[in-house]
Amino acid sequence: MAMRSIVVGFDGSETSYRAFAMATGLAGREHGSVHACFVAHLPATASLGGLVAPASLIGDYACDDALEGFVTAELARAGVAGDFTRSGGEVAAELERLAEAFGADLIVVGRSSHPHLHLGGVPRQLVTRGRIPVLVVP
Repeated sequence: MAMRSIVVGFDGSETSYRAFAMATGLAGREHGSVHACFVAHLPATASLGGLVAPASLIGDYACDDALEGFVTAELARAGVAGDFTRSGGEVAAELERLAEAFGADLIVVGRSSHPHLHLGGVPRQLVTRGRIPVLVVP
């Protein structure tokens, strides 16, 4: 199965950098593209429309800009097509929605840094749903 389009969850954590590197390597070998997606987690009431979340809960735009700059530079260095997308909502569901929108063949995420969560909330939810193949990078 060719990996022509890959969505990677990218939040600046150590494991997300490894996931991004894995996705970029796979896309380079398959002549595909990488869509690095930063999803700001919104509180459940905000994501359901119960209230308007303050900007401080949605994300740090200076941090997002630094992540976007990193992604753009690394994709250019690797000669891989791709982009950086900002979004908000429930992280696993939003990554899945973005993967469907991009026609992704694979979602790549880093393992949670919380060992008591085993795979972590987002990877576990994506694997459990099983709508799109998922690669969890340690």
